[in-house]
Amino acid sequence: MSDATCTNPQLQSPLNRSSKDKFIMILDLPYVLKSKSVTDPLIDINPLQISIFGTIVPDIIVPEVDVRYAGQNFHLSTYTRPNYPPLTINFVVDNDYKNYYVLWKWLDAMNIALESFYGGNDQLNGDERVMVGSQFEYQTTFSIVALNEYNEPALEFKYSKAFLSTLGGINYSYRDGEIIEASAQFHFSQLDVIKNQPKTNIIQQS
Repeated sequence: MSDATCTNPQLQSPLNRSSKDKFIMILDLPYVLKSKSVTDPLIDINPLQISIFGTIVPDIIVPEVDVRYAGQNFHLSTYTRPNYPPLTINFVVDNDYKNYYVLWKWLDAMNIALESFYGGNDQLNGDERVMVGSQFEYQTTFSIVALNEYNEPALEFKYSKAFLSTLGGINYSYRDGEIIEASAQFHFSQLDVIKNQPKTNIIQQS
């Protein structure tokens, strides 16, 4: 009998469902943080992986416009994208507080808590040092990756030109032994969706 390929019938079955608890966040640190890795051992140049348990993928919209013609209205695309709303994620604080600390340092770079100015790189202008607030220093790209039932990357939501704007508070309690959760809000300019091909899509029959 000759070999043949066919589509796995499970892909169309009622059991083929995505789960809300299979998402991870992979954050490429901005330059303003990578430059601090030389003096801060808790910050490195590698991407930061954060365990998230709650977020909302924003609506992806290319709106229409009505055009009147010959006594009727036609719907045409505007070919434009409205501004995306900020993205809020809920994440679990690791036992070394590293993910919380890295996010705090990112937010602190925008306005240093003890000195009240932008903490990016500076340049010499004659004998005077001038702060440079380039968006390329504090913005970055991060991804929220959806996993399939085999914990393989299935779909990637890629957020570009992103920066942190809010880091949520932590509620302490000596009477509560639950894991610590926090939230963070990001602003971004572009969103791309990338499909990864699962390894289990095709089965062989003989």
